[in-house]
Amino acid sequence: MSFLNAIGSILEGRKIKQPIFVKEFTAENNQLIELNQLVAKLKPGPKKELVERDIAYLKQGIEGEKNVAFELKNSFLPILCLHDIRLEYDDYVAQFDFIVISNKFLCILETKKLNGDIEITKDGDFIRTIKGYNGRFIKKEGMYSPISQNERHVNILREILGKEKLVLTLPIKSLVVMANPKTILNKIKCPKTIQKSIYKYDQVITFLKGLQDDKTNDKNIPEKHMYNIANYLLDNNKPLKWDYKAKYSLLDDDFMPLGEQARIDSIKEIAAGYDVDNEVQRPMNKVEVTSASSITNTSSHNNSPGFKGSSEIIASLKKFRLEVSRGEGIKPYMVFTDKELEGLIDANPRNRQELLVVKGFGEKKVNKYGAEILKILKG
Repeated sequence: MSFLNAIGSILEGRKIKQPIFVKEFTAENNQLIELNQLVAKLKPGPKKELVERDIAYLKQGIEGEKNVAFELKNSFLPILCLHDIRLEYDDYVAQFDFIVISNKFLCILETKKLNGDIEITKDGDFIRTIKGYNGRFIKKEGMYSPISQNERHVNILREILGKEKLVLTLPIKSLVVMANPKTILNKIKCPKTIQKSIYKYDQVITFLKGLQDDKTNDKNIPEKHMYNIANYLLDNNKPLKWDYKAKYSLLDDDFMPLGEQARIDSIKEIAAGYDVDNEVQRPMNKVEVTSASSITNTSSHNNSPGFKGSSEIIASLKKFRLEVSRGEGIKPYMVFTDKELEGLIDANPRNRQELLVVKGFGEKKVNKYGAEILKILKG
């Protein structure tokens, strides 16, 4: 440890005593939200199946990253963590699943939630064995080395942080994490450099603790500098914006007509409802939807307890709620809940002041949605 670093550490005092997520892990990422919105608008067919497949893969990857995030949060190490960072710098572009910043090192974690068992040969080749539900062998296949992929990420990050004079001598480590608990990882025969760079997710803490306790590493950067690195990464994070029409070669004919989308959405909403207390969907009592006429017929009434208005107004309010939730990327109950909808129907407010009296409709919500809600209620 240099004399200046040692003095800096003593004067500063260490405040980071456990993992701090500067950029949190979240299972509700924008791409998943956008793909779910997209698939709901597509007609049945090969393109919709392709989107559904990508949603399944994305969910699988997110579940793997969730396992890794749990391990990091329970590592009790004095580290800063960032999840899902994408950098563009000069001609460099790199996506990082996790970046861990310590006073002694940086570590890039590349998570892989792969099905099947992984064997790494003495030449460093990755072979995946896929089995069926009954454990019977299906096939073996080679796969691209995640070690090589993550080493490129390490080199890009070292180049960027070096040019920005944020990291000059601090070591940047690579770790590939197999995040599927069912995967068997066989790395007995592979080169030692690879053995030390790939682990199951439940061994992440052991790996990072080994880096932190490494007696041969005398680095000890101040915590302020750790935050400088983290803030640079956060400020320069550039999430990828997907052109889904181009990616899936979507044409206008691949989408359901807007009227059909709205009809299906309304049927789903009325048939399902939302249980706000548990924040999960639930069936509403005694509601039967058998056709579009049960939604649009102005002379019919919903006899479900608490819903005394015409079914057309209820359907219009729920349609509005669904459209707003999709536009803002939030859950429908966050616009207004079923109980708040009951309150609207019972109170039947005719102006802004009357709407403010309805339970659940404060200034903020009325300012955002009040005009459209009143318009729907007036018919």
